[in-house]
Amino acid sequence: MNAVRRWLAHPLIVIAMAVIYIVSQSMIAHTLQQGGAEALLFRFQFCYQADAFTVLLHSISDAQLNALQQHFAYDHMHPLWYGLLALSLTSWLLDLNALSARWNLLLWPAVLMSVLDVVENSIHEPWFNLLSTPSDPWVMIAGFSATLKWTLAALYLSGALALTIRYVSLRKTRQPHA
Repeated sequence: MNAVRRWLAHPLIVIAMAVIYIVSQSMIAHTLQQGGAEALLFRFQFCYQADAFTVLLHSISDAQLNALQQHFAYDHMHPLWYGLLALSLTSWLLDLNALSARWNLLLWPAVLMSVLDVVENSIHEPWFNLLSTPSDPWVMIAGFSATLKWTLAALYLSGALALTIRYVSLRKTRQPHA
């Protein structure tokens, strides 16, 4: 992880990843919004039983189903973009705070969030494309993956905010008083 941290801990990489992430997220949001499926996606993500997933799937409009199907055109790459953003921002914040390599453990949530999103997408996509039927173990795995992904995202944001606050406060205490 040291090599990853050294390579990604640069503000220009953070900015580039942020721009790519914002564009990707905007495209996904726009696609879902066009079909009125933005809130619907979360209902599917937090579904844990095949019966509930199937009932929900059969209750949506054709436009919503189409939007859910089409969002994968962007969502296949999206975990990579936000994973790299999270890795680069955390690497940069660790360096700004002069934290040693033992803090590199804070980089792993970015990787895990992305992997969990890929797992969830891989399970959901065939169902949204009506290529297979949801089953309890797979719905539970997808739901657990989504829940853990969003939990890690919240923890990641809290950690990034804490590192930012720490850096700003340390910087203020180091500056000479006039």
